[in-house]
Amino acid sequence: MTIKFSVAAFAEAAKAIRNIPGGSRNIEILDHARMEVARKKLTLTMSDLDIEACATIPCEGASIVAAIPRAVLEFFIARDGGGDDSGTLTFADDMKTVVARHGKGRLTMPILPGADFFLIGAGTQDWSMAIRANELVELLRTCVSAMDETRHFIQGVLLHVAAGEDGASALRTAATDGHRVHTVGVEAPELTGGFAERQEGHQGITIPDRTVKELIRIFDGDESEVTLSGAKGIVTVEGEAIRVTSKLIDAAFADYARLLQAPGAFRISVAAKALDAAIGRLLVLPRKDGKGKAETARPIRMTPVDGGLKLEIKGNDADAEDLIDCEVEGQGEPIVVNCRYIRDALAAAGGTKVTFAPIEGNAIGVRMLPDNDRSSFLLMQMRF
Repeated sequence: MTIKFSVAAFAEAAKAIRNIPGGSRNIEILDHARMEVARKKLTLTMSDLDIEACATIPCEGASIVAAIPRAVLEFFIARDGGGDDSGTLTFADDMKTVVARHGKGRLTMPILPGADFFLIGAGTQDWSMAIRANELVELLRTCVSAMDETRHFIQGVLLHVAAGEDGASALRTAATDGHRVHTVGVEAPELTGGFAERQEGHQGITIPDRTVKELIRIFDGDESEVTLSGAKGIVTVEGEAIRVTSKLIDAAFADYARLLQAPGAFRISVAAKALDAAIGRLLVLPRKDGKGKAETARPIRMTPVDGGLKLEIKGNDADAEDLIDCEVEGQGEPIVVNCRYIRDALAAAGGTKVTFAPIEGNAIGVRMLPDNDRSSFLLMQMRF
């Protein structure tokens, strides 16, 4: 039984799904891709039992379901672009082996029954919405660096529909690790159904950190429309040729909106690229922790002075400073923030200009406001 297909298409599909198993590859079936052929379409699926990704390409051949080893995917990925674009998979009559062929290359591997492969499956959806893939990626990418690494209930990105400052509904994402908050919103697409209640009437879903990163990787640069849908405990993102299904975090996300209080009158506005470049220059000054390792979370002090904004950073036995142009409104104390958090927020915000504004009556929190209305950031101050 032989299946014919384009090697370029097969390789593209294989690249999209091959990272899904992650650390679960010690489970034999999860080091395989479920391959299903039906109605002249070949669908490859890989899973780690928490995330599942399916990619579909055109093919020729009879209907079949089998679990093929990862090596078969790598065979065609390695041979993509190597002359003839026609590839084949030939299955033995007893369905115990498969032979992959492309040009003069051949790979023979044992296979497993397709029925052994556990599918999370999309199932019946409680809610759905259509959104451009690049918009979804922007929503996730803005928040990805602020996800907590250890606490389960905030180890991901919250996605929910909320009223904006102008009263219009917005589809928002948010992430926090307790030291910072990243949030961004776009005009809310039409929502069919509704999210389950999160807490105190708030609705939304928390997408796990690994799923967030895979969605960014898979859909980056894709401007086509995808369907975002879900049921209790499950979310699915489906495009024309690929579908990603993931379990959700079953816990109430932190009430991040309570932290995003109104900024005070004291504000410092700077060019985003100039600030990022200045921080990079200051970080040439080394600083090591008590174990001799280079510190990555270092405070930087920003003080308005005559001539601009003075940036200061400390090493173990030295210090450094730089000066950049700025605009200042009001008066206030110097702002001291983790320099890595600033750079993460600058990268997430984009744009050309940002404004730092301590919260009115609670200066420990500093709002970072980009020159767009879509995203907003909160950075907690540190000791210098």
